[in-house]
Amino acid sequence: MLPFRNLPFQLVIATATVVLANVVLNTSNFVVAESKKTVVTTMDYLHLENVRASEITVGTRNTNYIFTINIPKTSKPIEKVLITQRGRVEQIQFNGRVRAAGSSAEQKKIEVSKVEIDRQMKGIIATFNPSVQPGQRLTVTLGVKENPISDGNYLFDVAVVPEGKSEAISLGIGRLRITSIR
Repeated sequence: MLPFRNLPFQLVIATATVVLANVVLNTSNFVVAESKKTVVTTMDYLHLENVRASEITVGTRNTNYIFTINIPKTSKPIEKVLITQRGRVEQIQFNGRVRAAGSSAEQKKIEVSKVEIDRQMKGIIATFNPSVQPGQRLTVTLGVKENPISDGNYLFDVAVVPEGKSEAISLGIGRLRITSIR
């Protein structure tokens, strides 16, 4: 039972309006407090920036999935990138073609020395030799035999292994939307 069941409708609306007005006042105070915090730019931390596909239509053959990773100047060099499909029954078939490029001031090509496809893990491991140096955006392009035949969201765990370390650092989950619309 609602406590205001027997109250006139106008009084109930007035009470709700007062409560909403109070929330708005509290929200504006919160925003003022937030504006005083230090702003962190996207170049300040190691993270997955973007995931996209060269073609998003279902069933498209020989497409590329492109992962962009920010490696800040304060990071250690990156030795490996691990990209693993998450969820979904339909497994994406990587063809083993992996390219990498950096976007530092020098625009150096990044050498992929080894590619491992782990079908059980549903992923790929790209090893760099030499390691990818900090202070740049790393773009990893994975060749895919064929886009899935089912449209939907496909998720990928992305992680990196810093030089000299054995454990991976998770950069989060990237999402690709595969669609049946041409």
